[in-house]
Amino acid sequence: MSSKSQKNFLIIKLSSLGDIVHALPTARTLRQEYPDAFIAWVVEERYQELLHENPDIDEIITLRTKFWRKNWNRETLKEILQTIKSLRQHKFDMAFDFHGLIKSGLVAMASGARIKVGFHKKNCKEKISSVFTNKKGPAIGSGIHVVDMYLTLVQSALNTQKEVKQFPLPSAPSPKVEDFFQSNSELTNKPIVGINPGAGFESKLWDLERFAELADRIAVEMNCSILLTWGPGEEQKTERIAASMKQKCWVAPPTTIKESISLYKHLTLLVSCDSGPLHLCAALGIPTVSLFGPTDPARNGAYGLHHGTVYKLLSCSFCWKRKCPLGTNECMKQVTAEEVFETIRSNQNSNN
Repeated sequence: MSSKSQKNFLIIKLSSLGDIVHALPTARTLRQEYPDAFIAWVVEERYQELLHENPDIDEIITLRTKFWRKNWNRETLKEILQTIKSLRQHKFDMAFDFHGLIKSGLVAMASGARIKVGFHKKNCKEKISSVFTNKKGPAIGSGIHVVDMYLTLVQSALNTQKEVKQFPLPSAPSPKVEDFFQSNSELTNKPIVGINPGAGFESKLWDLERFAELADRIAVEMNCSILLTWGPGEEQKTERIAASMKQKCWVAPPTTIKESISLYKHLTLLVSCDSGPLHLCAALGIPTVSLFGPTDPARNGAYGLHHGTVYKLLSCSFCWKRKCPLGTNECMKQVTAEEVFETIRSNQNSNN
């Protein structure tokens, strides 16, 4: 590889919201180790806002893999070839595949990078993807958080001990969000607890009636305002919780990724399933209490201090399946509103 001042790095982390947040310290670590390097990040178009204003990233390269798969034609092929051409023009010294998937491996291959860094086969989500990388990280056992897995990959590839666990996120306040809080002065009279009922897949979801029961208890016993937050396609969930609640609550306005960051900054605490908003709040230093079932909080929980987690250890826990293989969602069903409330109360007491 060339001298320290002339490195060209490519980070491949395409999605999803929480996973991109978890990879942010890798760019920060590369920037600290190689201040003059050129660092590009390839990401799905719909998540690019997360990387705006990031001082560690020189260029954001967007892909539209979902669109390409659904609209396979000459125009799509032209767009893909143009993307490959622009990737190769950068003459990357090193590409980091932080997915371990066939599609991310293909991006690493297409980038033309001389050194393509990827996980040990054991840690690849799709084992065959290891054929696309020519420098492997060490095998990493269970119980290691994904943030630390990504940093270990960088450390092993660069032969360094450096790691910078910081999560730069867009910070500009949103006029729309500020207007929302100004026009709801009653909401801001008390500490605001956010409740986010959505999640990336079905098996991670918790019962909406329990969220309503929990929200009522927080409002009454902890004297807090309740703000129900939601992402694309999730508004109905918040409406159902609001309709089931006895206490007053507020439903957040529709927000872009940047606007949602501005919104979360008003929270004292977020209660959430394993979701993008959970990881955004953790990165912003906002305390959280999360509910886990099919995914392992040791690997994918809120990163850092001041976070509580509620989960049940069953024989089938941490199956990582999008739909419960037993059809029961037992791991989430066994989590009670009482347990979550007690975790919130002790979390708040320890943070005060």
